[in-house]
Amino acid sequence: MAKVEEIKLGLRKIGRVQVFDLGGKLEGDCIDSVIDKIEQTIQKKKLRRVILNLQKVIGADEVAIRKLVACFLRPQRSLIFSPDQMVRDLFQTTYLPDRIKLCKDEEEVAEAFGSFLFLKDKIYEVAVDETKAPVKHGLERRRSKRIRVAIPVRLKFKMQDGKELETRSIATNVSQGGLFAEFLDLDAPDITQMQGLEGTLVSVMVPPNETFKEEVTIPGKINRFEVMKKQYGIAIQFL
Repeated sequence: MAKVEEIKLGLRKIGRVQVFDLGGKLEGDCIDSVIDKIEQTIQKKKLRRVILNLQKVIGADEVAIRKLVACFLRPQRSLIFSPDQMVRDLFQTTYLPDRIKLCKDEEEVAEAFGSFLFLKDKIYEVAVDETKAPVKHGLERRRSKRIRVAIPVRLKFKMQDGKELETRSIATNVSQGGLFAEFLDLDAPDITQMQGLEGTLVSVMVPPNETFKEEVTIPGKINRFEVMKKQYGIAIQFL
């Protein structure tokens, strides 16, 4: 039997949506205390939309899967994020109602919850670089209307040690001057590893999605970092 302490639960937000990060081996009654905590959080905060991140789950039995599905029926819409095909297969063998969406990557997450992940507060907008000539390749310049949904993006830049890093993230705010990106990926660098990278050049790649039908690549630079409790985001200014 798996021990209770092997199951880990973390709580954070991405955009305006509550995320439950669940990890470990999920078996039988060992998951009951975790289920109770999730249900209490959903009920206390009256959450209507939530994300269950199973990126760090190493296995689960049928009983645990059924309990998780039942737990996430309470919100209006729930999303289960699992890059691991094996874990997704476990859920696909049971009944998943329409209100629960199973996603394998950030592209599917953004497509399912785009408008709810979007941060409307102006503090997350990035100012236009007035020292540069107006760019023609900014994301908003490719659209006739302002972008009001979160979009998946891949960021490529160099860390302090010179190693090039490519990360998957979700832009939870897009403005004329740049974008604000957050990580659903638990393997993304910790904020302590990102310190001192302000001004670093970044290549922003937007894969084809409902907002952009073709792949878009835009040059930018890291403008600043924002720490929000257990989550942080990167403000990237377009060049």
